[in-house]
Amino acid sequence: MKELTVIFFCSWKFAATFPVAIYVMRMSFIETLIYTNLGGIIGTFVSVYFSGFLLKVWNNYWPEEFKLKRKKRRIFTKRNRFFVKIRLKYGLFGIVVLSPVLLSIPLGSFLTVKYYGLKKENVIWLIAGQVFWSVVYTLFYIQVRTIVS
Repeated sequence: MKELTVIFFCSWKFAATFPVAIYVMRMSFIETLIYTNLGGIIGTFVSVYFSGFLLKVWNNYWPEEFKLKRKKRRIFTKRNRFFVKIRLKYGLFGIVVLSPVLLSIPLGSFLTVKYYGLKKENVIWLIAGQVFWSVVYTLFYIQVRTIVS
């Protein structure tokens, strides 16, 4: 049951699951890597393809009177400026790196599909970024656990 919990939560908020998996559920290094990566990969696939479907439905099938119309002057919030800054300054690489850390996997997947399209390479990059952060987080928290214990 603890494995399913880790997989489920890693598919949504990746970075917050590592302390729970290592400290609360007492998973080993290999267990943590397997279950967090499995959850992250499942979350990436579901989010990418659901985002693609959602954008397609919104753009193609929504009645014209309900579509969002752009105003002449857009209001930018701190959050919107942050997303635009990441996209312009770092591109796909910035979204891939920040998706598991600051953004959530679904939000990073949505931004990738929206700005860079539904391509196999983009999904591979998202999974590679998630695997990289999984190794970093697991090493860090395992080291902290051994120092504290």
